[in-house]
Amino acid sequence: MPGKSHALAAYGRVANTENNPLQQIVMLYDGAIKFLRLAAADIEAGDITAKAEHTNRALDIVAYLQSILDFERGGEVAPALDALYASIMAMTFSASATLDSELMRRAADLLTPVRESWAINVKAANPASASGSATLPTARLTTAVA
Repeated sequence: MPGKSHALAAYGRVANTENNPLQQIVMLYDGAIKFLRLAAADIEAGDITAKAEHTNRALDIVAYLQSILDFERGGEVAPALDALYASIMAMTFSASATLDSELMRRAADLLTPVRESWAINVKAANPASASGSATLPTARLTTAVA
């Protein structure tokens, strides 16, 4: 699918406009969560066209996140993220096919704590921007992606 690889490259370019690689990851999570929630709202509103667009955008982002995992340096985190991304994609496909807005929201909810872990890494890497002291319980996340 030529359009699919173009979309993935576009997400990579958007993320790369941010100089901080950890912040790039947070931005991608923000996008995936946003589009999954929009798709859930679209299902409830009966807007199937918008649901398809938002679902596809969320899936593209999750696929991109999965494609940049670094299994050599990522330790046990990379396979765990890989499994999470596969689960999110399966849930999203199922929610889209069955028009299940709750399942779509659950997919977004599963990404939220991981997004927060990345945000903690951003604050820890740039203490001047953090309010208060940041702990780093997920420092190994930084090596899970290329």
